[in-house]
Amino acid sequence: MLYKQEHREFMNSLSKFIKQEITPFVDEWEDAGIFPAKELFQKMGAQGFLGVCKPEEYGGMGLDYSFSLAMAETLGEIPCGGVPMAIGVQTDMATPALARFGSDYVKENYLRPAISGDYVACIGVSEPSAGSDVAAIKSNARSDGDDYVINGQKMWITNGTQADFMCMLVNTSDGPIHSSKSLIIVPMDTPGITVAKKLDKLGMRSSDTAQLYFEDVRVPKRNIIGEEGLGFTYQMLQFQEERLWAAGNALRSSIRLLMIQFHIPARDRFLGNRFLIIR
Repeated sequence: MLYKQEHREFMNSLSKFIKQEITPFVDEWEDAGIFPAKELFQKMGAQGFLGVCKPEEYGGMGLDYSFSLAMAETLGEIPCGGVPMAIGVQTDMATPALARFGSDYVKENYLRPAISGDYVACIGVSEPSAGSDVAAIKSNARSDGDDYVINGQKMWITNGTQADFMCMLVNTSDGPIHSSKSLIIVPMDTPGITVAKKLDKLGMRSSDTAQLYFEDVRVPKRNIIGEEGLGFTYQMLQFQEERLWAAGNALRSSIRLLMIQFHIPARDRFLGNRFLIIR
């Protein structure tokens, strides 16, 4: 992608932040199997990095999606995979549907603090029996007056032990599988939520990944994102931003790994129009 001067200035600012606030601590965080998400995200939020494409009225920068891709690419400079992934969950995986379809209430109470970094977000889709087959999820939310009562489990949840809220995909009816699901914001301090375990991974160790159980978790119906029954559609749209983010993030990280593998010194690279050329 060819970037303009505005993109390059933004990427340079983020690159400086990475060198000062992230890179020096990566080895420590990888060894610990976790990084201080709230502390780092508050620093990023103060610089505007968590709301690049989010609405200005909720603290975002209101830029177009090309800046989100520029951010994803720049995050590839971080010498690990876990921290960039956790940031990507916050910006491009757990909050796009919230920003696009959420009510004023959920945007004010969850999107705004996610943009500022005061809340850590996670996305709750995958389950032990439903990975890539999203329509097969079993978690459900039963209507009870003004509340939903949620039961089920979620697996492989990035930011799962530190998150303040989850954007959770659940079944809200027994209808056709593609129109029976809804996205609901679930505060992670709600009674009935159990972090079963933090997974001990071979790679991306600095990103905490958890298995979570939900037993009679009561959430107000006003926490729903958009319309009931449209959650599968919202999540498919949200996945598109997630996949684009992952592709953008892989650009520099892949080149960095190749340079390490082939012992190419950092001085022998040229960043021109954001294309990396190895001499």
